[in-house]
Amino acid sequence: MKKIFTLLVAASFGTMAFGQTVFQSDFDSWTTGTPPMPSDFDGAKTNINPSDVTKITTGAQYGSNTVKLENSSTSGKRLSTQPVAVTDGTTYEIKFWAKGSGELGTRLWAGNWNPSIVYETINSSTLTMYTRTITSDSTFSSAEFIFYVKNTTASNNHIEIDSVHIGTGTTPPPPAVFTSIYEIQFTTNTNGNSPEENNIVTTKGVVTAYVNNTANYGAGSFFIQDGDGAWNGLYIYNQDTLLTPNVGDSVEVTGTVSEFNIGSAPEAVTELTSISNITVLNTGNTLPNPTTISTGDANSEDYEGVLINVTNAEATAVGATLGFGLWEMNDGSGALKGDDDMFAYHLQATQGTNYNVTGVGHYSFDDYKILPRKSSDVALFVGIDELSGVNVTVYPNPVKNAINFKLDLTGFNVTIVDVTGKSVQTASTLNNKLSVETSNLNNGIYFYSIADLNGQLISTNKFIVAK
Repeated sequence: MKKIFTLLVAASFGTMAFGQTVFQSDFDSWTTGTPPMPSDFDGAKTNINPSDVTKITTGAQYGSNTVKLENSSTSGKRLSTQPVAVTDGTTYEIKFWAKGSGELGTRLWAGNWNPSIVYETINSSTLTMYTRTITSDSTFSSAEFIFYVKNTTASNNHIEIDSVHIGTGTTPPPPAVFTSIYEIQFTTNTNGNSPEENNIVTTKGVVTAYVNNTANYGAGSFFIQDGDGAWNGLYIYNQDTLLTPNVGDSVEVTGTVSEFNIGSAPEAVTELTSISNITVLNTGNTLPNPTTISTGDANSEDYEGVLINVTNAEATAVGATLGFGLWEMNDGSGALKGDDDMFAYHLQATQGTNYNVTGVGHYSFDDYKILPRKSSDVALFVGIDELSGVNVTVYPNPVKNAINFKLDLTGFNVTIVDVTGKSVQTASTLNNKLSVETSNLNNGIYFYSIADLNGQLISTNKFIVAK
């Protein structure tokens, strides 16, 4: 796909309707010297030490490589093009992509130096497009276009430059190549890595979750999905917080496909990183339906970034047992960890209690996980109550400020009693859902009973108030 993208770029840059190209480089050609230099940037005015010029073979916006320039001194060092034809009095537009940390300037040598250097501070972890203009002031028919670099910092990988275009007139940005989430995620590789790994892609989907754990994630990271089921979800590592979309927004995102794991296992999570664009296409979309799977099947590359649901899963490890905000559930098919990256439930879950859990499938720290997003994503598994044959869902448990009831029945009453049998709360609804406030109750064990509007008992069970 990257080769197709490069061809589109070249075609766009070479179109005379948008001006004349005098120089174009994706840093794909390098000399065979030691160390090598980019072949079309080895002009006579180059004075940067070749050992401070490095070929980077991953993360290019176009083509296959970028060039990294190192110069931590306050005096600018030059990287110059080979001589190209210029016309006196003509204004040339220089477009390039850059990232890293330092100062970068441009200039022209055509028998004299012109114009004066104006440095711009570069401070970004993602490739960003910059545009400069230079007017040739010389009777010489050829010139070298020069990049000056200074004050780079190793902590931000100095300065990387990619895809330089110099021409007259204004060139449009190259067309984007769209890649679906399924194309990014689906793989037959035994290590689970994406076939698009290290490629820059543009994709889109509906935001299903926003990550608020900045210790392990970017401050504006989120998940998107463009269909139901396996291979249709993707984690967007938005570390620079270009834009923080809302759940339900349909977004178009451009970034680099990466495989990442904080841990020792060979598996990794497929993510989009080095984000250069986030565009909200529309808002208020219905989220994809969670895919109901077993806890064992949730331990799979297939469901990374996908909304999933496990049912009748017993909490087998809770509280601080596993550490790091984790808890564990098992429906008999294999253990699955829950994590607190969006909603902390490990201290509320009761060991030995069965739950229905909805969340986003994810992989980190050597484990596949489910990430619940909110309190309603974790519900007590009640199933079809033996007293009535009615499907009952009650959540959360333990309870803080309210306990919620959902029935396959329209209209019911709820009574809450304490351990002495005293009624402490009653409520009714004509719908199939009801939320009962518990903020006035002390911590402890309580019991609920649900009856239909004729007083027929439907279900009864205990719950815990823990604030």
